[in-house]
Amino acid sequence: MSPLGYRRSTPSSTLAVDSGMHRAVPDGRAARGTLRALALLVDRMATLGLGQGREPDPERMASVRDALRQLTARIREAAMLCRVMDGQFVLAGDPVDRGLTRDDPLLGTLLQRCLTLAAGSITVRQGAAPSELLTLAQLLTQSTQPTPSGPATDAARREAFAGPPSRSDTPTTLSSVSAAPPPRELLRSWSVLVTPVDTPRDGDGSAAASGLEEADVNHMSFAGETPAVHAETGDQGGSPTALALTRLAGSHTDDTAMRAADAVIALLDDLEFRGDAQAIEGIARAVMAHGHQVGSGPGRLATERILRRLQHRRTLELLASRVPYSVDRLVLLELLARAGEIAVDVLVRQLMSAEDTQSRRAYFDSIVSLDLGGTMLFDLLRDSRWFVVRNAVALLGEMGVESADQAMLPLLAHEDDRIRIAVARALIRLGTAKAIAGLHNAIDDRHAEVRRIAAVSYGLSNSVSGGVRPPAARLAVAFEQETDEDAALEMLAALGKLGSADAIQRLLRIAVPSQNTEAGEKTVPREAWLRIAAIEALVKARGNAVRPAIEQLVNDPDPEVAAAAQRLRG
Repeated sequence: MSPLGYRRSTPSSTLAVDSGMHRAVPDGRAARGTLRALALLVDRMATLGLGQGREPDPERMASVRDALRQLTARIREAAMLCRVMDGQFVLAGDPVDRGLTRDDPLLGTLLQRCLTLAAGSITVRQGAAPSELLTLAQLLTQSTQPTPSGPATDAARREAFAGPPSRSDTPTTLSSVSAAPPPRELLRSWSVLVTPVDTPRDGDGSAAASGLEEADVNHMSFAGETPAVHAETGDQGGSPTALALTRLAGSHTDDTAMRAADAVIALLDDLEFRGDAQAIEGIARAVMAHGHQVGSGPGRLATERILRRLQHRRTLELLASRVPYSVDRLVLLELLARAGEIAVDVLVRQLMSAEDTQSRRAYFDSIVSLDLGGTMLFDLLRDSRWFVVRNAVALLGEMGVESADQAMLPLLAHEDDRIRIAVARALIRLGTAKAIAGLHNAIDDRHAEVRRIAAVSYGLSNSVSGGVRPPAARLAVAFEQETDEDAALEMLAALGKLGSADAIQRLLRIAVPSQNTEAGEKTVPREAWLRIAAIEALVKARGNAVRPAIEQLVNDPDPEVAAAAQRLRG
């Protein structure tokens, strides 16, 4: 249990790239299959001109839907962790053989698209929604390098990928792509993250980025180096700030360091009064760097005194306002973490008032990385503003606050679809027995995405409830009434994961329709894609035990079903 009394799942210690962006690491062969499924979807979308503004051919859209189903099925089983390094794919840490990429036109073309887009990594969570995978493929079909942002280009991107700009956009949306500074993200959704290639921050490349946020090592040198002080503060050598920090850096005894600290604190008082956030950030960075250098030696007490002064709420508010614009956010977060719940409260308030997606994303990731703030986030679940509730729910889910399941479950009955979707996603992230059981009841929700996630929860039941399977009947009834393709496919996959006798029988009736009903009438076979999904679910559930049914389907009148059965025979 945490000191505040709420229990977390494995917490995130870093920012978005590691903040729950994957749930399982696939093996090499499965990972290559997933990557190839993505390549197939991108190829078919590019062939039809999707993503370039061309009107799709309705008859040929079936090939795109088929490729999307294949990718969704792959992602349902495991996450995809892909990097592009030295001109080749690296999947879950293992480089893909260059010969394989060269000999496979689909993989080769996808690699070229990633290089053209300067995409450095693609991370897809297990169970990502088909709509998110489609957006990822749409990005990869562009095959154009990020261009400098401006009012027109940013508006066009938002319109194309995230809809019209809105203050209440969820923080898990597409980020605007800019060239100055380099974008931290090319695409961000609930389950998909695409980051650009790591680029060096100075001429000799000695401080190349290695993730979404990494400290600039050149700015960590402080003691006795006036240029470094200027780099942190932006001041000229003769300014009061630079002189005070230089005195602090040159102090070799506690007494001289304390006198220097008095001058720095007086400067902070003046800067806080004037609301100069940038200057305060420069001082904070310099003092943090100095503290790392002095360690437990002379000057430590003076440094700690300044750091305590930086914990004043108004100062924290000014520092928090710099978070979206900071090149080196980790240093700021290290300082904010010292303030505990107060800092989280400040960051949440900044998140709720942020006017642009990039800022909201920065605050969202910062709160998650601090791994604090459960108490006040619980209070926000009762807020009257829908976007405040949705953000609080998303944060609790990303932070893994497991005890939040009880507070979130009533929100599954909220009248706002956006809140219910966020709650369903957060409950799946928490994965507690109570969360999964609550999601079972959402299988009849009026929104297709909530029903899809509820179907996922049925498939997870065995792993969170000690092997106790929920009845398959309700899920089967929901499937018969389902009108959304993605939700229906998820329901079939969940029936296979349940694996109960009732679930298997229902899948068999879909995959291998009987010739006659009890009334003596022939049944009408389901659509091919539904039957294929049922066959795949059967194979995953029972393996060789369903071989007789597969053998029967090899000669099925529907060529697509017959081809799928032939593929699954082995």
